Amino acid sequence: MSITHIHSFLVSPGKSDETHSKVPGATVGIGEVPILTKLYRDVHEECNIDIVFEPTDGRQENARRDLFLKYAEAPTLDRGSAIAGELEAVTTHRSGMGLLFLIAGDDKRKRLIMARFPADQGVVADLLGKGKINIEFLERVFMKSAKAYKCVVYGGPLTEGSFWKGKAVDKQIEGPRELSNYWIGDFLKSVFATNAKVGTKRLALALRKALHDATDLETKSQLLSTATLLRGRDGTVVSPDRIAPELHLSDQASNLFRASFQRPELFSESFHFDVEEFDKFVPYRSLELDNGAVLIAEDERFDEIFSREALPDRPDASRFTTTGRIVNENLRRTK
Repeated sequence: MSITHIHSFLVSPGKSDETHSKVPGATVGIGEVPILTKLYRDVHEECNIDIVFEPTDGRQENARRDLFLKYAEAPTLDRGSAIAGELEAVTTHRSGMGLLFLIAGDDKRKRLIMARFPADQGVVADLLGKGKINIEFLERVFMKSAKAYKCVVYGGPLTEGSFWKGKAVDKQIEGPRELSNYWIGDFLKSVFATNAKVGTKRLALALRKALHDATDLETKSQLLSTATLLRGRDGTVVSPDRIAPELHLSDQASNLFRASFQRPELFSESFHFDVEEFDKFVPYRSLELDNGAVLIAEDERFDEIFSREALPDRPDASRFTTTGRIVNENLRRTK
């Protein structure tokens, strides 16, 4: 599949503006900016978050999708400027100025890539007037930020049922938030392909299976800690493949966690974490005391296994007791 058109637009913050002028843009020669050629080639490796357009009033209609389809059908500077105008209308001063690139490809199946790179305020000096920008300065402007960009790709035949799904990435932010709200929601008018309850349930069931299959106390303890820490991420975007390194799971715990998903691709799906849904399926509870002790048991039987006694002389403390036969004992190097 080869590139057929590349257009670039200088997008300024315009969310607070009541009126919007035409966004200045230019046609970029194919092969003129090597970074864009590489992005087109590797886009499906770079973009790993599945998204879908939001329907309108329950109907399979979405005005933003219609705008993208119109450009993919016949890429022109004017049609690209309309897309850039929509991005400018939701861009805040915090996000700052950026360069939007629209890359169209055609080889029986259409492909549309939209990538936003941050741009220095100084690029304004390169405006030529009358809605044009100087291509000679483009690569110099965003080269130093080539690894910090937002991108989305759509592909397929230009039919009524295509282009409803895409794959996105946001390399300008890190951590639990994997996509800027204004990029996926305000601009793309899309949501994650996996909804919160479905994604959270899959994660919880996989974690529960990993806990059941763990054969040593260290691995089981790491997985239990993961369950505890995840409860603090309610409402944030998570993906299982990023949880393992972020929470510093050992290779053994991480591999067991990965193997517990029914299909390999589910390990990399992104979704909003729902703690209420999570608590329906993870059966273990852990309790950490200020003396260093950690109590772990099945959630439904926790209060049966550990007896809790209030201390009259220490209202802020409790005494826990339990009785059982030792079946495993290990020393841990880390908490």
